[in-house]
Amino acid sequence: MGQPFSAFDMGLSEEEKRDLERMIGEFQQTRTLPEPDLAAIQTQIDAMNKRMAYLTTMFLAIDRRMKPLYEIIRLTLEKNEVLNQRVNTIIDALRSGERL
Repeated sequence: MGQPFSAFDMGLSEEEKRDLERMIGEFQQTRTLPEPDLAAIQTQIDAMNKRMAYLTTMFLAIDRRMKPLYEIIRLTLEKNEVLNQRVNTIIDALRSGERL
């Protein structure tokens, strides 16, 4: 375990090791990043800002419509609960023989 990585025998000949080192060196030299195109980046940012503004407007419109829908659902559930209580009262009265 104390051997450096280069000391391990990987089954490569000296010529293969040289070729591999040369290929790695060439790869590292060609791996330079291209110069950024600031105008294109600014155009992309502007387009993203416009899209975000559109999506925000759409979300707010949906939110305004959801509040009345939520209120309708809440009132419907409340009405159903009252009706269920009345039905249960009638059923209990019939079972016990009481007059309605």
